[in-house]
Amino acid sequence: MSTSISGSGPAYVFMLMEAMIDAGVHMGFSREVATRLCHQTLMGSTLYAMETGEHPAILRNMVTSPAGTTASAIYELENGKFRVVIKDAIWACYRRSLEMGGKESAVGPGRFQGGDSHTTQQIIHHHYPSGEMSDREDSSDDESDKKE
Repeated sequence: MSTSISGSGPAYVFMLMEAMIDAGVHMGFSREVATRLCHQTLMGSTLYAMETGEHPAILRNMVTSPAGTTASAIYELENGKFRVVIKDAIWACYRRSLEMGGKESAVGPGRFQGGDSHTTQQIIHHHYPSGEMSDREDSSDDESDKKE
């Protein structure tokens, strides 16, 4: 189970770093400066969290001013389902580790173990050009899904 957080966790952090650095470059920083800013931000945030022992939500609230720049950024992260994507990735990692070990991998949210598969809700996401998602049933003759 720890593989899903600490074993594969560095890849998640590196992906966040990559996104932050690329955004910095897009905004006009040199790659070197954007990288240094990102490294120092992640290191300082991690060390502070370790030193204080406070819950991350408390720390986040401490650095988020009402209607401020951080609040605007957090709003976008929440709209993009940042937490859901991270949690789903960690569960996917855990399920894959179980599969690789020859164990039952139907664990976690939306999964079932044994019993009747009719009790499991299947969620199908369709991506459309507008970026919106639909929860309608999958159809093999739906041409809009074949454009990707």
